[in-house]
Amino acid sequence: MARVLPSPWTKLAGAFMPPVRLLLVPLALVLGPPAWAQAPVAAPAAATPVEAPRRNQAPDDAAWTEFPGRPPEAPPGAVTAPLPEVPDRPPLLQVEEAPPRGDTRPALPPELPAPTPAPVPNRVSLLGARTVGAGGVAVGFSLGFPTLSARAAVGVTSRFDVLLGFDSLYGLMNEARLGWRWSVLDGGPRWSLGVVMEASHAFFLRSARAEERGARYVTGRRNWNVMPGLVGTFQFEGHRAKRMFLDTRYLLTVDTEPTQRTPLGGLPPDQVSASAWTFRVGAEMPLSEKTSYFVSAGGDVRGRSVDADFMPVVSVGIVTGL
Repeated sequence: MARVLPSPWTKLAGAFMPPVRLLLVPLALVLGPPAWAQAPVAAPAAATPVEAPRRNQAPDDAAWTEFPGRPPEAPPGAVTAPLPEVPDRPPLLQVEEAPPRGDTRPALPPELPAPTPAPVPNRVSLLGARTVGAGGVAVGFSLGFPTLSARAAVGVTSRFDVLLGFDSLYGLMNEARLGWRWSVLDGGPRWSLGVVMEASHAFFLRSARAEERGARYVTGRRNWNVMPGLVGTFQFEGHRAKRMFLDTRYLLTVDTEPTQRTPLGGLPPDQVSASAWTFRVGAEMPLSEKTSYFVSAGGDVRGRSVDADFMPVVSVGIVTGL
């Protein structure tokens, strides 16, 4: 066998490598003191024995409600310090949002509600003594017994009105009216007194010879009629207070178709005149600034033998200003 000779490089490494003892001594000096300084680890404490509940023993409710860290209860009679009072929370205030950086305009104040307009009193009267004033117009319509009526008043001056009217006995008699109203005394918004005059021409469905107690008997009108009179008004306080009126007139009729009812009476004259008295009392109840409804009642007192001695008159209607 060939003999393996040691390499000269191996001898060179052994010449320069220090002994192992020289390396272990410094390492023990460095690691030894920290290890000696550490406290020895204590052995785990022995577990406390827990007594198991005995058979048929009532369970301890306190063991289920207790929790670790709960402070011990104070003995009875001991003085305990009261808990500090928490101050009331101040009310929340609404903070306005800050405007954007580019918007430097001041905040606008809140808009105030529009003021409520004051109520305007109703002064539109068609049946009373108060006129509608210069340029004013009032119209009305009524339904009743014995006639239904339509009226209109046009103001010429502050105290003078022109009156237009139409009455009908439901078609049996139709009467067109024209007149005027003059407010003589004006007591302000409460009362007034005036003079009224109306003239009319009536058209009858049947002739005087053909009827005995028809339209002429019920209405008391004849072919031509003139009605002068006085009218007064009184209004209560308030913007929508009712307005009372009283209308009294003298009725003068002219009959151009007289008839002779007695066999030996001879020929009747060409025309016959007669007179009567009429009165109406009622109230206008305002509904708004220019509109009101009214009720009226009264009668006609007649002196003609062929007419009714007394005929009641009632009506209800509405009046409005234009």
